[in-house]
Amino acid sequence: MSQTPTDPCPTPQARKQAPFSNRAAAVFLAGLSFVVMVVSGLVVSIAPSGRVARDIDWSLLALNRADWELLHLAMGVLFIFAGVWHIKLHWPVIRNLLWSAAAQTLCHRRELALAVGLVVAVIVLTLLWWPPISWLDQLSRWASIGLW
Repeated sequence: MSQTPTDPCPTPQARKQAPFSNRAAAVFLAGLSFVVMVVSGLVVSIAPSGRVARDIDWSLLALNRADWELLHLAMGVLFIFAGVWHIKLHWPVIRNLLWSAAAQTLCHRRELALAVGLVVAVIVLTLLWWPPISWLDQLSRWASIGLW
């Protein structure tokens, strides 16, 4: 017989009395700001360039290009805040993923190497303007010109 997880707040009264969860708030804030950043980033990528957008009075969902850019920037700042808050709250878990106190050794070396390698690779490819990163710029230019 499988057990179903129990709801920590099964009744409306229990939901009202449940304490505020910093962890849940940090996760929701990071997740929601990330989703809005993805959407606004895609819109800015496909929107016509600034001058063209102004000349043709371009807008999407009642926001012009400048509005979408500002929304993207604001969500980026909020995402950074949420990320720092999330790391602060989960630092013991992160520390345990990186370092084993019992063995006194670095843990998850392959996973860490993969993450560092991917970040460095994207930085290098971006600075050198090499594919597939350069393709993203071409796709963005094509979308902003081709769609409008």
